Amino acid sequence: MDEKDHRDAVRLSPLERAALAEIEEGLRHDHVQPDPPPTPARRSWLPLSIVLMLVCSVFLAVVGYRTSQPAVLWCFAILWPLTVIQAVRLVRRWMRPGGRVTRWF
Repeated sequence: MDEKDHRDAVRLSPLERAALAEIEEGLRHDHVQPDPPPTPARRSWLPLSIVLMLVCSVFLAVVGYRTSQPAVLWCFAILWPLTVIQAVRLVRRWMRPGGRVTRWF
C-alpha cells in the first residue's frame, strides 16, 4: 500500500479536518525550544561561589573592623550584597520543583 492509498483510506469529517488544520497551524508557529537540562558541572559552581564569597566577605568584615580602612570597608559593602543575592538564587533553585536553572532567578 503506497502513501496515496493510505491517505485515501482515512476519511475525516469537515469538523475533524478543521480541527486538524488548526492544530497543524499552531505547531508550525511554535518554535520555542525548551531550555536544556543543567549539567552537573554547571550546578556545582553556584554553591562553590557562594562559599568563596562568604569566606571573603567575613574576612573583609573582620579586617575592616580591625583596621577601619575605608577601602576594605567599601570592598565588604560591595561583596556582601552580591553574596546574599547568590544565596537567594541557590535557595530558590532548591525550592523549585525539578530544580530548573534560569539565568538570574
